[in-house]
Amino acid sequence: MANPFDAMVARMDAATVNLMSDKVTINGVSFDAVESQFVAEMGPLVGDGLSLVVFSLAVSPRKGDAIHWKGQDYIVTRKQLFNGKPQIWIE
Repeated sequence: MANPFDAMVARMDAATVNLMSDKVTINGVSFDAVESQFVAEMGPLVGDGLSLVVFSLAVSPRKGDAIHWKGQDYIVTRKQLFNGKPQIWIE
C-alpha cells in the first residue's frame, strides 16, 4: 500500500492531467503532457523556452527525438527530471 504522500501525489497528477494536459506525440507514441513555465536561471543568458512535462514514466525522451504537439513538429533539445517526470525542451 502506498504511503499517504504518494497517494496524494498520484491524485494531484491525475487532476493535473485531466484539467491541463494536451497530447504530445514522441517518436510516434502519444502521451499526456503539460506546458511548463520555468524561471530563466541566468536571465538573458538562458532566457525562456518551450518545455513540456510528460506525465508518463514509460517514455525516456532523448535529444533529437521527434515531437508533435498542438499541430506542430518539434525536436527535443534538452531534458531533465521534474518531480520524477520527464521535462523536455523543444524547438
